Amino acid sequence: MKHHDPEHLHQLLETKVCPKGELFGVDLSEADLPKAILYSSDLREAMLSKANLAKADLQEANLVGADLHGADFNGANLHQANLAQADLSGALLFFADLHEANLPEANLKNADLTEVDLLQADLEGADLSGSKLSESKLRGAKLIRASLCGADLSKANLSEVDFSEADLTNANLKGADLSKAVLARAKLSGANLHRVNIHGADLSEADLTNTNLFGIDLREAITENTQFENAILCNTILPDGTVEYRDCEDDAEVG
Repeated sequence: MKHHDPEHLHQLLETKVCPKGELFGVDLSEADLPKAILYSSDLREAMLSKANLAKADLQEANLVGADLHGADFNGANLHQANLAQADLSGALLFFADLHEANLPEANLKNADLTEVDLLQADLEGADLSGSKLSESKLRGAKLIRASLCGADLSKANLSEVDFSEADLTNANLKGADLSKAVLARAKLSGANLHRVNIHGADLSEADLTNTNLFGIDLREAITENTQFENAILCNTILPDGTVEYRDCEDDAEVG
């Protein structure tokens, strides 16, 4: 069984500089390592819960199966890092660079990903329920079968994201850009899509029951077999071009 290199661990703790470190399974829970240099390091199954890694360089690091819950990665560089099946629940990641990161089946429940860069990241099957993703950049990301129940995606760039079969129940997408996104068979019941850009999005067989569709234009979206039962319609342009004001209340904006 592989173990970490004691010399690499000592070097990291003394200098905070250990690129390409052999740190498999190391226990660094609650360690104070801001701005640490750990690019391309092997941190598989490492224990880093509640560690301070703010602004650390973890580019291309291998963190598969690592325990990172409650850790501070604010402003960290995780570009192309491998975080498959990692536990990032409750982690702080705002302003972090996760561009092209690998996060399939990762646990990001209640994580703070405000203004994070997740462009073209792989989050297939990940749990992002209750997470904060407001103003984040996810263009081209893969979120197939991901759970985003109750997540805050307001003003996020979700253009060309693949949400196929994802669960966005009660999620807040107010003001988000969903242009050309794939939401086929996705669950959006109770979600807030207030003034969302949905131009060219695929909503085929999606569940939009009780969804807030205030001010959105569905004319260029694919809506084959989409469920709209009890959706909130106010200044909503339907697929046939008609404008629906059914749920407007004294011209006040809903949501």
